[in-house]
Amino acid sequence: MGLVLWPVSAEAAPDNERTVRVAFPIQKGLTELDEYGNYSGYTYEYLEEIAQYTGWDYEFVQVPGDENESLTTLMRMLQDGEVDLMGGMLYDPALREQFDYASHDYGMVDTVLQVLYENIPDVTINSQVQQYFRIAVLSQSSRSVKELEDYCAMNLVTPEYVNCTSVEEQKEALLSGRADMMLNNSVNPVEGVRTIAKFASKPFFFVTSKDKNTGLLGDLNKAIVSIEQSNPYFTASLNEKYFTSTDNKLYLTKEEQEYIKDAGVMKVAVLKEQPPYQYWDEKQDKLSGISVDLLAYVSQVTGLQFELVGVDTPDLLYEEMDRDNIKLVAGMPYNYDLARERRLSMSRPYVSAQYLILMKEDSTEASIKGKKLALTNAGSYKGEYQGNVYRYDTVSECIRAVEKGEADYTYVDAYTAQFYINMPEFHDLKMVPQTYEARKICFGVVKSGSMELLSILNKVITTIPVVDMQGIINQNSMNKQSYTIGDMIRMNPLEAIIVLVAGFLTVIAVLSYFLRQRARMSKKTALELRKHFRLYALVNDYIFEYNHQTGKLLVSRPRPEKNSEPEMMDFDLKQDSDSDELKEQKQGFVDLIMQNEGIVETNLVCNDGQRHWLRLAVEKVYDGDALVYVLGKINMIDEEMQQRDELLSKARLDSLTHIYNAETIRNLIIEDIHQMKEGEHGALLMIDVDHFKTVNDNYGHMSGDEVLCAVAQLLRSSFRADDIVGRPGGDEFMVYMKKVKDKSALCDKCGEICSKARELLVENEIGITISVGAALSCAGDEYEDLYQITDKQLYEAKKDGRDGFKAADRMEAAGL
Repeated sequence: MGLVLWPVSAEAAPDNERTVRVAFPIQKGLTELDEYGNYSGYTYEYLEEIAQYTGWDYEFVQVPGDENESLTTLMRMLQDGEVDLMGGMLYDPALREQFDYASHDYGMVDTVLQVLYENIPDVTINSQVQQYFRIAVLSQSSRSVKELEDYCAMNLVTPEYVNCTSVEEQKEALLSGRADMMLNNSVNPVEGVRTIAKFASKPFFFVTSKDKNTGLLGDLNKAIVSIEQSNPYFTASLNEKYFTSTDNKLYLTKEEQEYIKDAGVMKVAVLKEQPPYQYWDEKQDKLSGISVDLLAYVSQVTGLQFELVGVDTPDLLYEEMDRDNIKLVAGMPYNYDLARERRLSMSRPYVSAQYLILMKEDSTEASIKGKKLALTNAGSYKGEYQGNVYRYDTVSECIRAVEKGEADYTYVDAYTAQFYINMPEFHDLKMVPQTYEARKICFGVVKSGSMELLSILNKVITTIPVVDMQGIINQNSMNKQSYTIGDMIRMNPLEAIIVLVAGFLTVIAVLSYFLRQRARMSKKTALELRKHFRLYALVNDYIFEYNHQTGKLLVSRPRPEKNSEPEMMDFDLKQDSDSDELKEQKQGFVDLIMQNEGIVETNLVCNDGQRHWLRLAVEKVYDGDALVYVLGKINMIDEEMQQRDELLSKARLDSLTHIYNAETIRNLIIEDIHQMKEGEHGALLMIDVDHFKTVNDNYGHMSGDEVLCAVAQLLRSSFRADDIVGRPGGDEFMVYMKKVKDKSALCDKCGEICSKARELLVENEIGITISVGAALSCAGDEYEDLYQITDKQLYEAKKDGRDGFKAADRMEAAGL
């Protein structure tokens, strides 16, 4: 029988490294090989983790045949010393005589009973009741069947075996109704079924040739111990990755369906002042928020009907509960003490957000001890505070107290902070991330409520697609606000007063001029011109007079010195000798003043040859119905427009790193994708600072901020000027590259920034690494889809040990 060898690397291993020949039977979830030659699986990843400690290289050995044939052949090869190592072996005294087992297991396998997902069981195995089930099994002589018999005897179950020759036949027996459930093991994933019972847990091991690999076995044992000590959750994460079945389809039991049918309309308490989770939206004149939208989703997918009851404060909410007026609380902290105290049953959390300190921009977070802390009366924290606590009824009142200076700071979660920071009136507040446990929000079912209601809510929360849930969160937490003139005045009071006074004086001066002009129409031209000079000297600004009939433009330039006369400039806007460029400039000015009246702001080329921002006050003079003159005042507002642009730019930037904030990133990326032509590609990169919490814990939050600023600077300097670089929040960064050639170019850029991050040394002692997820964008992409793909790649990069990147194979999948 010929062997098929698949070495991990074509290069020869160094002398100080050992190449271990590993038996690699193709087993779903454990040891897999895709069509591109990529290895994966629980055993494969565990072997790669072992290699981090031992320095081993691997040569994976496969043989032809089905699963049973290849296992038999590879076990014989292990006995003969043709391979060195094999995984996935249960302990058996007979096999112990043939192989040497590792001293430590690398995973556990359960014997399980499984049913179809769509057949939500009206069945619950109950050890107090005699029950009868038809169970599809592979072999009545197998170890699993013997374990099943022990389990059935213990739980008063009488089994009828439906013999099958394959897992596929077992599932077909379920689908056809010949069997109620199937016997399987927990490391053999089968689509479309879910587990209802687990028993007979057993460890599985690596084995080597008998008495031939003592050195290898010793290194293997040490590596397994090191893995378990450094990351106790490693095996659990691998088990979840490869053997946990996920199905986002909502399945309800008959009892739950009957409950929905008979439930009627349920009253739900919604707090009016707890944005973005639940609040009264004055613009739409209704209750809104994440909780409200999620309830609408629950109603849509289940048929449950809710009546929202607005409540001003948590205390009033609890009074409504005591009067038995409500059945459900739309949003409450996921806190067992609070739930017990208020007699509420909590659903699974549907939102989790980092805690932040919210304080004035000019405040320092170096020390909060002894400062005024604003908190709500309904706060559930029972420990001590660093600051002096001042209580308020709502979160909104706490934040406004900080804004007014009545308190120095308050604690809120990231979504709440984002909601308020987006409001112009809170532009001078800043957010300081905290390392506490995230704040979790859930539904509260008033006791003694229905168990079915709680189960339905939990199932909806578990199965709602990530994109839908994130969409609900985003549309409520972003709270996009447009800056009005009133907001500008509040933010720049001194400048606003100056502009208003200047405008008022200008209006008075211009009106005075018009009145005098009409009163002296009959006077001589010389006297008229002299009057113009005196009036312009008083205003000391640019005043223009355009004769519509002659095309003459008279402009008064402000006097250069206090006692001098203003300079008068005369232009013929209909002069034929002008160049084409000058004619175009003059015609542009004429069109502007002829088509507008009142205040106009524009950017024009002036007589110094430069473009300037101008504010024109335009007034037209008629003789009956005929236009005679266009009069007006010109202000040069370059500095004002620059200040306005700076203010608008500041609203789009992250306050700490001065790169784009979350909302701006999203809008710019959507705009670029919409403008993308067929065949063009961009790329979205999501970057996380590895172990950022450790930096905060070991060096403090100020150093953490320095790290974030350093990473932001690194990203700004590593990408093109028109690429989009931003920080959505926390230690997460995003970059959107425009006009990317292909995935290879994207991978090169990802590798480059990972390398630069390793060389980064903050405050001469803090070294960092980053994890990067990336995906190419194409014309017609939706932002949410691109975000989800890239986020998955970031997750995979972290799973692979961080300090690296993963890029989605989108172009290959599309046949590009």
